[in-house]
Amino acid sequence: MADTSSGPVAVILTALRVEYEAVRARLADLTQHSESGTIFERGRLPGTPWTVVLAQTGPGNDNAAVVTKHAHDLYRPRVLFFVGVAGGLKGDVRIGDVVIGERIYDYREKQGPDGGHYRPREWEAPWWLLQHVQRMTFGPEVAGRVRVAPIASGNVVLDREHSELGDLLRGNYDDAVAIEMESAGVRRAAQIVGGLDTLTIRGISDKADGGKGRADAGGSQEIAAWCAAAAAVRILASLAPEEGTPTLPDTGDADGSSGVGSASQEVLGASAAGTDESGPPEKPPTTPPPTPRRPRTPLSRTRLGMRARPSRRTRTTFMACGAVAVVAVLVAVLLKVTGGADATDKDSALASCPVSQAHVKLHIAASIDVSTSLSEAAEQYAARQGEGGSCVKIEVSSVNSGTAMRALARGWGEGDGDEPDVWSPAGSEWLALARTKASGPAKQLLPETAEPIVTSPLTIAMPKPMAEALGWPESTIGWGKLAEWAADPAKFWESVGQKQWGAFKLGKTNPLYSTSGLNATVSAYYAKTHTSAELSQGDIDSPDNQAFVRDIEKSVVHYGDTTLTFLANLRAADDQGGADEALKYISAVTVEEDAVVAYNQGYPCGAYSKARNCEKRSRPHTPLVSFYPTDSDPVSDHPYVELGNMEKAKRPVARDFLNYLHRPDIYGKFFAPYGFRTYKGAAGAAPALSPDNGALRDADISQYSAPDGQVLDRLQTVWPTLRRRANVLVVIDTSKSMDDKVPGTGGTKMELLRDAESALFGSGGFADTDRVGLWKFSNAASLGGKHHYVPLVDIGPMGEKLADRRGATRRAELADEIDNLVPNGATGLYGTVEAAVDSMRKDYDPAAINAIVLLTDGRNEGVPSKPTLKDVLARIGGPDKRVRVFTVAYGSKADQQDANGRTVLEEIAAATGAHAYNAKNPKILGEVLTSVISNF
Repeated sequence: MADTSSGPVAVILTALRVEYEAVRARLADLTQHSESGTIFERGRLPGTPWTVVLAQTGPGNDNAAVVTKHAHDLYRPRVLFFVGVAGGLKGDVRIGDVVIGERIYDYREKQGPDGGHYRPREWEAPWWLLQHVQRMTFGPEVAGRVRVAPIASGNVVLDREHSELGDLLRGNYDDAVAIEMESAGVRRAAQIVGGLDTLTIRGISDKADGGKGRADAGGSQEIAAWCAAAAAVRILASLAPEEGTPTLPDTGDADGSSGVGSASQEVLGASAAGTDESGPPEKPPTTPPPTPRRPRTPLSRTRLGMRARPSRRTRTTFMACGAVAVVAVLVAVLLKVTGGADATDKDSALASCPVSQAHVKLHIAASIDVSTSLSEAAEQYAARQGEGGSCVKIEVSSVNSGTAMRALARGWGEGDGDEPDVWSPAGSEWLALARTKASGPAKQLLPETAEPIVTSPLTIAMPKPMAEALGWPESTIGWGKLAEWAADPAKFWESVGQKQWGAFKLGKTNPLYSTSGLNATVSAYYAKTHTSAELSQGDIDSPDNQAFVRDIEKSVVHYGDTTLTFLANLRAADDQGGADEALKYISAVTVEEDAVVAYNQGYPCGAYSKARNCEKRSRPHTPLVSFYPTDSDPVSDHPYVELGNMEKAKRPVARDFLNYLHRPDIYGKFFAPYGFRTYKGAAGAAPALSPDNGALRDADISQYSAPDGQVLDRLQTVWPTLRRRANVLVVIDTSKSMDDKVPGTGGTKMELLRDAESALFGSGGFADTDRVGLWKFSNAASLGGKHHYVPLVDIGPMGEKLADRRGATRRAELADEIDNLVPNGATGLYGTVEAAVDSMRKDYDPAAINAIVLLTDGRNEGVPSKPTLKDVLARIGGPDKRVRVFTVAYGSKADQQDANGRTVLEEIAAATGAHAYNAKNPKILGEVLTSVISNF
């Protein structure tokens, strides 16, 4: 027997040379010797007491069984790991993922001459090892997803999706995630010798669908082997006992499994700091905590709002574990040449490089919720060496989820901004929608699934006094209850003894653009159908289901492209008059938990943001608190979507950055303070999730599974017929300054407005049943001397045919009038606003959203001194027959005068409970108008 006095012994076996080398590269002080024809290498695992014996079995269960017994007899190891590659059997398993064998199925045994009768045989992994592994986190070297699941093992390779073997596996081992050829032999040998705890750790190198040859040729075996080896040594390091404590005892049962409650579990059952989600794994632990913690159960992908869909990868796929393998070798060489320890960053698998030399930019387009956090994390991450030694820096921009989805689906154009390499919408639903809407080259850029960055459940948030009147925090509500309240909003608060709060008013974002709006609408359907999973297109089209959704929409005060609109307006009301004004504005708003936390911490836009008017200030007088819907609670998972057009040089950096974001310390610094849960859905490391911030960290998050892309697409198609209808007057500035040239465009501001007309009156905005009209304004002297404004199209249904317009619809006539606008005169802003609000109050529709869209490129000038801004603000505000004025500052010189820290247009919007939009860069007018129209 070989000398094992240097510490506890672990044996690691591999079948293939590529697997062997991946493990060998992580060991030190290796010595080689041969026993009965088998070559063993013995070394140590740096930083731990472990002595590791390494051997290669060759392919096949029989070989694996022989070498396993031989290794046991020679070394009496405390644990034995079989490490290697495998084929993936499930659609959501990707190249580079790691599967740890929860149980091993032997699929080779059969009876009968027809070969059709199989005796399923299986072995469970040691319970204490499974418990230990399930509570671990893995460092950046294990870049793929690690999962504990069954593995099928036999002597026949599955390389066709449809075959007799494939039918066998689906029929008898349908929960198996991976397939390989050695682990059944290992487990049979462990059963024979007794007392040997074994664990199978496999990296996915192909999809067992006929593409193995192509995948292997593309380097997938090296990728998978490197990932599996990284996971194996991470597990072994976390099992290392402190010097002087007992090593792993021989407590195995007859079948080789260790009993629960054994001494080995007492020593190893709880990993040291760094294996639990709540703390950063700065180095492999050597000391277990005094008391084992209860392991967390990771949320499933459906709990995170992510549907498991098949994933097909081509040979051009470059996974990060492959990057790790290549870069690790390059880094080792560099260190050997330079002798410097500063050539790498200990927190990353990639070598750092000076930001000044970062000539390659990796662009991430992210939702506003996380864009600031991502930007700051990217700044700390600095620059890293990508493929070919390129120095890569990460840049982050904020892009609305729905807007980015449409741009990617049709093919990203110059007018859409910087084309992203990585896209992070607020929820995976947008990826499913993009794939459904896209075709041809655009679809090829979109993967079928993506990993989360962080997570946040949807809540029904209410001002705290209102929530407490309904029993918060002890009570719970759901979408069904919300529908009951919304069906008769005028009498709801009176029915619970709070008549002073008026009607029940709901804030909800537009599901065409906003994740919270999309998820809230899906959840309403789930509540009606009494499910939390599959919806069909028939469910979307059901008259009864649609009536239920319409009931909820009846109480909506207005919609919005993001939750920023509602929360900014709520904060403005709170600043103006405290609880009284805040409760007049909104009764409830469907927003993510993180938005509630951020709002209560003083971020008025409901997100950590440095944008103008979104900077942190004092806490609000009236906080929001969260109800977690009991009948269906979707989770925004902020997926990290690596797009197929990314240059090869950037790919390892993109993958490494996601690993970096998943690190507990990075999550704790850049995301936890603003109310996000981890990418696994855990809340342990986010102290901001507290009742003081309106959140309940231990809330029961109801089961939810997002519909597929086709159903979501159908929902977006029919939603304009379900939402509360609009009654809107569009008022456009036609003063002389609208004839100014816009640098870099070759056109005037008026010409750019004409180009953006479809965002105002196109079919993607107002529905045919919405009532819309149009005014223009400048000053009375240039418009005939009577008023500063001229009505061009009377308010009426968009789809109505106009008799005096030769049968053209109102939609067509509105577009024609925009084409005929001619700039002239000064800007009679105040008088026009006052007159427009008066006109809308005379034409008020209590069943609709009554609003004005005001677009101007200047400020009140060239007109009499009356009315003043103070006069106008006093007259247009108030809760009775509220007409919200959404303002758009158009052009670089627009709205420059500040009043009380806000511009004139911001004052006008705030006085009416609306939102002020900024199109001071005329090039983005179409995008801004799309956001404005999303309120209706």
